[in-house]
Formats: sequence, C-alpha cells, structure tokens
Amino acid sequence: MTETVLIVNENNEVTGTAPRPEMRARRLPHRASYIVLEDMSGRFYVEKRTLTKDYCPGMLDACIGGVVTIEDGDDMAGSAGRELREELGVRTDLVWLGWLRIDVQDSFVYGGLFYGRHDGAVTMQPEEVADVIMLTEDEMLARAKEATPDSVIAFREILRRLRARE
Repeated sequence: MTETVLIVNENNEVTGTAPRPEMRARRLPHRASYIVLEDMSGRFYVEKRTLTKDYCPGMLDACIGGVVTIEDGDDMAGSAGRELREELGVRTDLVWLGWLRIDVQDSFVYGGLFYGRHDGAVTMQPEEVADVIMLTEDEMLARAKEATPDSVIAFREILRRLRARE
C-alpha cells in the first residue's frame, strides 16, 4: 500500500497530498518527524537504513522518524510516536522542540523535532531498519558523511535546542 504524504508550502502550510513515490520523484516539500533517542549513559540510537529505502538506502540515520502521512494529519507527536513504535518498538515520552526547515535535494522538508530517552531492547522493523548502533554525540558527528544529510542537521539542532532549555 502506497502512503499518501502531506505536501506543504514555504510557510509549512499543507497545500495538498501526493503518493510517496510521486513526492520523492518530484521532490515535493513535505513534513517529517525527527527523534533523537538517548540512553541513560549518553549514547544515541542510530539506525542503519535498509537497502530498500526510497531515500538514502543503506545510510545511517542520526534520528528516528519519518515522513508525515495523511493519516497523521497535523498530529506531529502522534506521527513521531508511531514512527518510534514502528521502527524500534519503543514507547517513551517525547519532548517537542519545534519545527526546522531543512533544505535537501533541491527541495525542503519541515522537520518536527523531538527528543526522548530509552534504556533497553529495541525491535527493529525489518523493512526499514537494518541495524541499530549506539554512538556518542562525537562518534555520530564523526560519521556524519555516512548518514542522511537531513538527519545530521536535525540531530545537531535537536541537541542545540535541548541544551538551550537547560
């Protein structure tokens, strides 16, 4: 089943919808959730994307999350929680840190930024997550070239906003 994605304008207002393959092919601006998930020892859950992903297959993902669908509507927290449960089987409270426009691939995405904590096992979604590795902030940033560019931008900004709140 093809997901239907919310398409947005420069002001992050929903202007329509498109099937996910069309959104990718036409590089239509859309929304996505970005979650930095940290364990109690200060390491971050970093996903290795499967080779079948339609965007940056096989790369690392500094954030858990994904494209916002028509089913999610304007419920960014619901979308983020759904992605976290689907991809890693994790349920935890998430801190909303606001929106960030990320320019990628001759287009842009409005990222809903979240932070959460989790200690324990994960259950990887085999269609999307090939592996999960635990990295410190410095280790993740040292491997930034191996990761999706948007996830690295979101990772840095989430940590910056989180620290600004302290």
